[in-house]
Amino acid sequence: MTDSTDNGKSGMTARDIFNGAFQQPSPQPVIDLGGQPAQASKFTITGVSRIRPSFLNTLLQPTFAATTVKQLADEAREAAGKLQALGIAKQVSVELDQGNGIDVHFRCEDGSRFAVRTGVDVGGDEGTANVVGRLNNIWGGGESFEANYARGTKTAAAFRGVLAVPLAADPQHRFEVSASQSTTDQRPYTSHDEVRRSLGALIRKQAGPVQHEVAYALAWREVAGLGHAASPSLRALAGHSVKSGITYTCTYDDRDSLTVPTQGALIKSVAEIAGLGGSVQLAKAQVELQTNRPLAPGYVLSVGAQAGALWALTGQRVPLADRFFVGGAHSVRGFEYRGIGPRDKADSLGGDVFYAAGLSLLTPLPRVEALRGHLWANAGQCALLLNTPKANEFMRFLSSPSASIGFGLVYRHSMVRAELSWCIPIAATTSDKLKPGLQFGLGFQFL
Repeated sequence: MTDSTDNGKSGMTARDIFNGAFQQPSPQPVIDLGGQPAQASKFTITGVSRIRPSFLNTLLQPTFAATTVKQLADEAREAAGKLQALGIAKQVSVELDQGNGIDVHFRCEDGSRFAVRTGVDVGGDEGTANVVGRLNNIWGGGESFEANYARGTKTAAAFRGVLAVPLAADPQHRFEVSASQSTTDQRPYTSHDEVRRSLGALIRKQAGPVQHEVAYALAWREVAGLGHAASPSLRALAGHSVKSGITYTCTYDDRDSLTVPTQGALIKSVAEIAGLGGSVQLAKAQVELQTNRPLAPGYVLSVGAQAGALWALTGQRVPLADRFFVGGAHSVRGFEYRGIGPRDKADSLGGDVFYAAGLSLLTPLPRVEALRGHLWANAGQCALLLNTPKANEFMRFLSSPSASIGFGLVYRHSMVRAELSWCIPIAATTSDKLKPGLQFGLGFQFL
């Protein structure tokens, strides 16, 4: 006796018939429309009041060079995104129609020609209120002019104007020219005002997390308004200096936040050479490193380091405006702003070499997402060494940093970071100005 059943299909069992009834049909071939050949034959744009034909030709060149449907759609979306990034259009809808080839049409909402905003900037132990006026899409190619006027707790008045022009219709590739003037009261850290007037030009290129920038600046600086308590060293540095120099900056930044990152790294290097005319001849180099690593949900370990050096090329004294300064809530916590390094009486004189390092651990707090606990340790030093190098002084500079430890709170905001720390200095020189106890910091970049 067998389990077969005669269903007119010789040799088939009941199990075979059952399985066959539920067998999946053979898959049908999939047609990859994205890979089909295609060529853009026509382009139209509506809703934009001002756009230059030569700019549009450059913008759409990759779209017309596409050879498949997917490439054409991707390039058209990329071009639409550039129109929005440059402020030519607020919104862009991309339509592709099949005709004698592919017709590409952009339906746009026109971008704003003028914008005015007010705001508050923080950093460098100072807060400033500013008014910014911006003129967009000046000549139909995404050009912009921005004027900024600011006054602050130390800045008596500051003005800056910037004309930005995109290169190759690319918002990530720009040429800028600028002019600025500012007057800053450096008291109580040193007994003088600093006046700066400058003209500059730069080219900036962004490619993913990497940014390259080459800049030229002509700056007239003045150490003026000396107080009656100004030290002899500061009086010797008073007066005018004119610097004409070129700076190259390379930045790699893939952090997930500029203010309170939880992962990613920052690598930044700056090299400057001055002496193309003017009264200042120097070479200057700086590097900044930071890495952030999540240890557990809500716990983030951050390690940062900074260092720099400058050399006077003619044996002259380095102007005060070009020197490095260390200390403060954004630098080495537990010390006054510019509180580490050479000093004459109450005046901070800065240095020609410096380094600073920090270790931070952010911890979660119950029921408060934007607020984090903060444990940290900082160390750094600043000195005047390179013009009169001595091996023993350099070794002492490296081996005897000023240092502090502490704990506190960090408030995370998309535009700014606020810190309230309890600081405990654990190593200092006799010239350092300490700030034990509570220290408040507000800004973007912290060690």
